[in-house]
Amino acid sequence: MAGKPAKAPKAPQRSWGLLFIRNVLLWLVPVALLWTLLTPFYNRFLLGSAENLAQWTESPNVTNLLRRDTHFAYIARRDFPPSKSLVHSFRVTDVHFHLVMLGTLFLAVPRITWRRRLESLGWAFLITIFFDILLIFFYVKATYATQLGAWSVAHYGSFAQNFWGLGKHLLDLPFKFSLPFVLWAGFYVRELMSEILPKVRPADLNRRPGAPRPPR
Repeated sequence: MAGKPAKAPKAPQRSWGLLFIRNVLLWLVPVALLWTLLTPFYNRFLLGSAENLAQWTESPNVTNLLRRDTHFAYIARRDFPPSKSLVHSFRVTDVHFHLVMLGTLFLAVPRITWRRRLESLGWAFLITIFFDILLIFFYVKATYATQLGAWSVAHYGSFAQNFWGLGKHLLDLPFKFSLPFVLWAGFYVRELMSEILPKVRPADLNRRPGAPRPPR
């Protein structure tokens, strides 16, 4: 009886890391375009939410966050004279450009189901929304504590000035830039570690110390 034909050797599986890098490059432009399209709506949401948070900490409520245009906003105080009520201007879009990297990293993860991919992205996006609102809140408080000269000195002590000023800079620089990577690692640490650490075969678990490895 003729022997069975030999099976063709399986093609080597592509590296998880290489697939991830390829997917990052493929997703970067679509995610950036979607972020650009949704930015005006997200800016309005952030300003409204941060204004509510600021007013919740005030008595009476004097803070308004007023849109100047699509990307910029004013911090205004209703208890200041009209000519001085606009105390600071900032670019709202700069608060949340890290969403481009967040979406790209989470959508680029290979070898998982779309359901898990979208669920993880949804939770990460929710966390990022709260972070962005908190960052604008710190913009407001840091402006009041450090940017209004004699008024800041009269209403904020040295500890408060340092707290709000340092907190704003930490949130706006290292925390904002690292947030997408920290969230991504938190959701996909198992996949990341399995790529970094060498894979252990069952035969290696039963091998006596010092015994040679069986041939592959």
